[in-house]
Amino acid sequence: MTQIDRSREARGDLAPGVSGQSRREFLKGTALTGAAMAVAANADAATNAIAVTDPFKGTQGLPLKVGSPCLQAPGETTMGISWAVSGLSRGEVEYADNPEFTGARRAKAGGYGLVPIDVAALQVRLEGLRPATRYWYRTVTTPFTDYRNIYDAKLGEAIVSGIHSFTTLGAAARPHFCMINDTHAQWKSYEMVARKLKEIAPAAVVWNGDATNTTQDKRTAVEIFLDPPIDDRDYSADIPVFFESGNHDFRGSWISKKEEVMLPRHPAERKGSEWDLKWNFAVRCGDLALIGMDTGEDKPDGHPKWFGLANFSPYRRAQAQWLERQFERPDIAKAKYKVLFCHIPLWPRTAAESVPPWDGTTIDPTGYAYWSRECRDLWAPILVKGGVQLVVTGHKHQFDYFPPEPGRPWAMVIGGGPELGRDSKGENPRRFPTVVEGRVADGALRLTVHDVFHRRVVLDCEVARA
Repeated sequence: MTQIDRSREARGDLAPGVSGQSRREFLKGTALTGAAMAVAANADAATNAIAVTDPFKGTQGLPLKVGSPCLQAPGETTMGISWAVSGLSRGEVEYADNPEFTGARRAKAGGYGLVPIDVAALQVRLEGLRPATRYWYRTVTTPFTDYRNIYDAKLGEAIVSGIHSFTTLGAAARPHFCMINDTHAQWKSYEMVARKLKEIAPAAVVWNGDATNTTQDKRTAVEIFLDPPIDDRDYSADIPVFFESGNHDFRGSWISKKEEVMLPRHPAERKGSEWDLKWNFAVRCGDLALIGMDTGEDKPDGHPKWFGLANFSPYRRAQAQWLERQFERPDIAKAKYKVLFCHIPLWPRTAAESVPPWDGTTIDPTGYAYWSRECRDLWAPILVKGGVQLVVTGHKHQFDYFPPEPGRPWAMVIGGGPELGRDSKGENPRRFPTVVEGRVADGALRLTVHDVFHRRVVLDCEVARA
């Protein structure tokens, strides 16, 4: 253990004998895993290239594989749906407010004008829905077997999915959420998380960042977000998912285009001056107001690792202005409970963490922020004024809970990471994946944290109203 690690252990940041490099070594391990997967993927691609040299010219007789739909960016009157495909195809969604599909309507991918087609993922956004209403739907995917140009193309047989359903959000919706975080494309732990989500069946799931590691291509993003190699990948076909980026969800040469796989919020939810706040959300879910913010990267914008690409300080300031306006909305202001989600914690765990570089304000080539001082300073006064009772975060790869205290009138919970009871030094019982559950029952907000590795509940408490 290094001298730095000993000082971190002394102030309570590390479990005894746990190296401060464990999180970083974990990420190196995922990079090695990703490299092995890339080699296998390249081998598969080379085989397919014999039959299809250009996937945008059609499937050329290869069977089309269609993934389970994923409900995304839920709202009171809108719902996004994305799904994976293995070849050039077009997509539609058939939906109705009854399981018999009486009076069903069809929605095409994209907006006005040309309907987008793709070789990896299709997306449809349903609009004009009724709040707190259940709808049944199925995807309809039609491959282009040959596509030389628009005048010289051939369609194959349509593939219709099974029937799924969802319920829109709103003040009359079921007040029940789950939060997952730091899944990092680790499939064993993600399977445990997904299985628990299907068991709990909340009204919505908040995927609170670090779904990825470093994303260099669209196929990797499709696998992570839409078609993971787990048995319960279809949990999101019936449970809608909010997505908030973590610091790793900004890393990689392709990741700036993640909205091609994960739909951002509906454009009508934001003003023209907020055009780039694509992932922030503020939505009623029964007695709950669910609010999502983006803490950005875990190092200062001037850090040499970003090669001048980081511009997060202005982003955080713009979100502060957006947040103030959300609490002015009558539907948000009237919510009995207000819950904020963001990836990086807004408060230090110990007094030692309250100084640079652990708060992300000092450029340190070897470190990263344990919490975001800039977000805390910008957002905390607004959270206090708005009456937020609970802040739900991730990032630390270790479960923790902080009841309200002077200067911080809200409770804060941190979800665990993907490690299964171990880290780089061996067994570590403090490292396990979690599902954070919040539910309003009998007028009270109950917070339950499930350790899905040991199959136990590690926290069950009532969240006090501000």
